[in-house]
Amino acid sequence: MTPVEFETILDDATAALSEAATSGEPCRDSKAFEHKVLTALKVAAKGHDVSVDPTFHPHAFPDIAVNGFGVEVKHTTKDSWLAVGNSVFEGQRDESVTRVYVVYGKMGGMPAVRWARYEDCVTHVRISHAPRFVIEMDRPAPLFSRMGIPYDEFRLLSPEDKMRHIREYSRGRLKPGERLWWLEDREEPEHSLPIAVRIYRTLADREKRQLRAEAALLCPEIVQSGARRGKYDRAGMYLITQHGVFTPQLRDLFSAGSVGARDGSRGHKYIITALRDIEAEMIAAAQSLDDDLFVEYWEESCDPDNRISTWIAKADEYAEDWMPSDHLFRDV
Repeated sequence: MTPVEFETILDDATAALSEAATSGEPCRDSKAFEHKVLTALKVAAKGHDVSVDPTFHPHAFPDIAVNGFGVEVKHTTKDSWLAVGNSVFEGQRDESVTRVYVVYGKMGGMPAVRWARYEDCVTHVRISHAPRFVIEMDRPAPLFSRMGIPYDEFRLLSPEDKMRHIREYSRGRLKPGERLWWLEDREEPEHSLPIAVRIYRTLADREKRQLRAEAALLCPEIVQSGARRGKYDRAGMYLITQHGVFTPQLRDLFSAGSVGARDGSRGHKYIITALRDIEAEMIAAAQSLDDDLFVEYWEESCDPDNRISTWIAKADEYAEDWMPSDHLFRDV
């Protein structure tokens, strides 16, 4: 099968998926959408004498293999053509796949499904615990042309050589006065994280509230006893790795008087007041944050509509001498 023939199959499959999304209830579950893509490809491939199957592992890249072609499935409930892609290291790549495509289901706004060649829609590198590609289906600005190396060459490089390209790219994006952090070569390249750092206390109040809400949602262990060392560590690391924000005093996020005694009262758990104050922002974060972050921080996928209730259950397990469910999100 030639690339042109396979792309005809993609045309037919995505057209059928788009029609189903606009004529019925849009698919809000990422796993269900992946199954729909698999089924649509099988239907579109009838008569072409090819096999359409999931790849060898649930977390392998890409998700679906079709006689040497691969399909990575992306899904969002937002009105956006942007998504976090695979790790730049592609540790579990299906080596039987030589050409990768993306099928993206946008279920927010006017639902639609599109396909693109993987290397044509990768536009940026986002830093989490490991560098990951960013996919934008509506922005023709491929990353690899800016890095000066074709994707098919980049994917065959060693992790160390990949990181050299990522560092050079990241340096070129710095604004005056910004610097990269965690930039030196290390034995484990997934810990070489280029970040332009800002100081938390210098941020505007609105951004502080948003960042506290995201960190609190992803790191429910913050509700632990004040004597529990390290309870804010992952929250602080989230701000660094996702937003390039450094917090010298981690207690400033949730347990300092500046956030926990905003109503002027003293002698109570500051964490309760601090979290009550950002409940609306936490609800917004639950709806907007990428599911990959919940897989990373909670070690499980979670539908946006269930994230607050799941957070409450996790927080109740972490809290030693109080029950977050008795005080937080009482109207949810």
